Amino acid sequence: MGVNVESVVIGQQPSLPDFLWLLYGRLRRRGFAIGPEDYAALQDSLGLGFGWASQEALRGLCGSLWAKSQREQEALFALFDQLVPREEAWELEVESFQQSNVGGRNYQSEPESDEVEPEPERETKPKLEAQRGVPPISLEGVEIPKRSFVFLPQYPLNYREVAQAWRRLRRAVRTGPATELDVGGTIERRCRAGVASPLVFRPRRRNVAKLLLLVDRQGSMSPFHGFCDEVVAAIRHAGRLENTALFYFHNAPAEGADEAVLDGLDGQLFPELDPVLEQIVPLGTGPGEGDVYDDGELLSLRGLRAVLDEHGQDASVVVMSDGGAARGQYRVSRLLDTLAFFKALRGYTTDYVWLNPLPQRAWAGSTAGKIARHVPMFSMDREGMHRAVNVLRGQQMDVERPL
Repeated sequence: MGVNVESVVIGQQPSLPDFLWLLYGRLRRRGFAIGPEDYAALQDSLGLGFGWASQEALRGLCGSLWAKSQREQEALFALFDQLVPREEAWELEVESFQQSNVGGRNYQSEPESDEVEPEPERETKPKLEAQRGVPPISLEGVEIPKRSFVFLPQYPLNYREVAQAWRRLRRAVRTGPATELDVGGTIERRCRAGVASPLVFRPRRRNVAKLLLLVDRQGSMSPFHGFCDEVVAAIRHAGRLENTALFYFHNAPAEGADEAVLDGLDGQLFPELDPVLEQIVPLGTGPGEGDVYDDGELLSLRGLRAVLDEHGQDASVVVMSDGGAARGQYRVSRLLDTLAFFKALRGYTTDYVWLNPLPQRAWAGSTAGKIARHVPMFSMDREGMHRAVNVLRGQQMDVERPL
C-alpha cells in the first residue's frame, strides 16, 4: 500500500487502497449510518498521516470514524480482516515526512548517517526433538492464512434500526424531584404576587412506558431464535423504556383454554371461531389456567395470572411468533388458546401487537392468518416494526374481527 510522498500535504489527499471503498460499500449495505462525508473524513485523516503505520492502525482508524457502537466495531473489524490484501507493504518510510508540512506541522527526520546498520541475524528455530504421541503437522510449501473467518449474521433488521423504532414508544410523565425551571409557572406567580417571588420548579419528564415481551420458542421458531434474540436485545438495551419484562412460550402465548366451545362448530374441518367467539373463556380466570416460561429453554414455569398482575397492567404487550406460518399449518386448538389469552390480556391492557418473523404472504392458510383477523399482526421488517410501534402509541388499526 504505497503512498506518494508529495500527496501527503495540505490541499491534497492520498489515493486510498481499493479495498477501503469495497469495505465502505459493504458497511452501508449492512445498515451502517455512514455517508460520503465519512469517507471524506477517512481521506482527510490519512492525508494528515494517521493510519499508515500498519494494518492495525488503519483498521483502528476506520473503526474510530465509522463505528458507532461496539457491535458495529466488531462487524467492521471482521469485514476489514476479510477484505484487506495481505501481500501489500503498509509501513511508510520515515524519510517520506522529511520537511513536509502536514496539517500545518513540520515533521523533520533525524540526520542521515553513512553508517549502515548490520541486519539482525535471523533466529533459527531448533528442530523438534522426537517425542511420543501424534507427530507435529508440517505443510511445506503451503501458505496457511493467519486470520480466521468471522461469520456475521445478516438479519432483516439490524440492532440500530430496531432501537430507533422502539425509542418512539414513549409515555412521558413528570415524576421525581422538582429540578426543571417552570417558566410559565414562575411568571404566573410573580404576576399574581406583584413582587419578585421565588422561582417555580417542576419534575422532569420521564419515559414510564412498560413493555411485556412474549417470545415463541422451539419447534418451528428454532430457525428464528437468533433473529428474535437480536430484536429483544435491541429493545431491552436501547429502547429506553421504563421497564421491559421478557417471558417465553411454545406455540400459543398460553395454553389451557376450555375446548368445550368447539362442540358448537358442527364438526367443520377448518373452522373459524367467529360463531363461538363470545363464548371463549379468558385464560387465567381460574386457578392453574395458563402458563408461560421464565427462560428460553422452557424449563421454569410461571402462572399467567401472576405475570399479567405484575407486568401487564397498562403495559404494551408484544408477541413474537410465526403462528404456524412456518409450516403452513392450521390448528383450531392453537387459535382457541391464543384468543383466550388475548381475552385475558384485555383485562389489563388493550395495547398489544403480534410480530411475525415471516412475511404476510406466508400467513395465508395457517393459524397466523386466522389470528391476524383478531389481533394486529405485522412482519418483523423495518416497515412492520414501525407500524407496530405506531399501534402501541395509540394509532387505530382496523382488524376484521376484533375481540
